[in-house]
Amino acid sequence: MITYRKAILSDAEKLAEIRSIFLREINNVPSEEERVIVEQTNLEYFKKALCDNSFIAWIALGNDEIIATSGLSFSVIPPLHRIPDGKIAFIMNMYTFPTYRNRGIATELFKRIVEEAKLLGYKKITLNATDEGKPLYEKYGFKDVHGDMDYFVW
Repeated sequence: MITYRKAILSDAEKLAEIRSIFLREINNVPSEEERVIVEQTNLEYFKKALCDNSFIAWIALGNDEIIATSGLSFSVIPPLHRIPDGKIAFIMNMYTFPTYRNRGIATELFKRIVEEAKLLGYKKITLNATDEGKPLYEKYGFKDVHGDMDYFVW
């Protein structure tokens, strides 16, 4: 059975490890040394950001192990007409381990992370998409804008 919950501080190490796996998969990180650096700097980020709520993650668990992740980071830009408070949410770390793909897990995490951004009052949600992820994001109304996918909450 797959369960879902928000990530907590004790998940930081696993989130950093999974982000490293994800980045290697999409960017072909060239060396073990670089992987270690990326994982360590991400661990530091997650520890801080999970505490100060500048990053939120929903995770999927199978047999009490994280099998898929999502992430939401926040920023503020100078206000725009569509974003009068300047608040932007950025979806990142959408990753499902290969053996668990095509089971609707990423869709469930994505729905939860988008709803989280809306509940927090974000009017613009953006993300970068892999070719594999684009159909899911488009299904939920995200539009490709100059290589990024944007979604506006009215």
